[in-house]
Amino acid sequence: MIDKNKIFNLFVEGKEITDEKTKKDIKKFMEGPIAKLGMFVKLIQNHQVFHQKLDKFLKQEKPNFNNSTTKEAAEYSIYNKSWGYIKKIDLSHHDDVNAILTFDPKLLYNTLGMSIKYFEEIEEYERCAHLHNIQEVVKRI
Repeated sequence: MIDKNKIFNLFVEGKEITDEKTKKDIKKFMEGPIAKLGMFVKLIQNHQVFHQKLDKFLKQEKPNFNNSTTKEAAEYSIYNKSWGYIKKIDLSHHDDVNAILTFDPKLLYNTLGMSIKYFEEIEEYERCAHLHNIQEVVKRI
């Protein structure tokens, strides 16, 4: 298994990856549970940071702009895109559970909680159940 902390050492600005083994390693990593969890967390965390900065900017500039409508549309996109990653985590697979154990439990737990809250609001309870099951594993860490 590729070390998630070293994966970005494979990328050098301005250099194209031509080594087939490296390409296969990257593809394998991106299809694995660590990348799926990482993408899920990063999408939601970056979304939260972006909206904090946007709120601050809009309070200063006071443009004629409907922030709540924009935030609602962005949340729809981000949470559904992040769902595309997290739904592939299968707690019956040893590698998927091990991937969960590699993440900061507090960060992962809170991110799962934000997702559960979002999907509860739009009544996507099957998604909530899947997220809750993962959150229960994280809680035990």
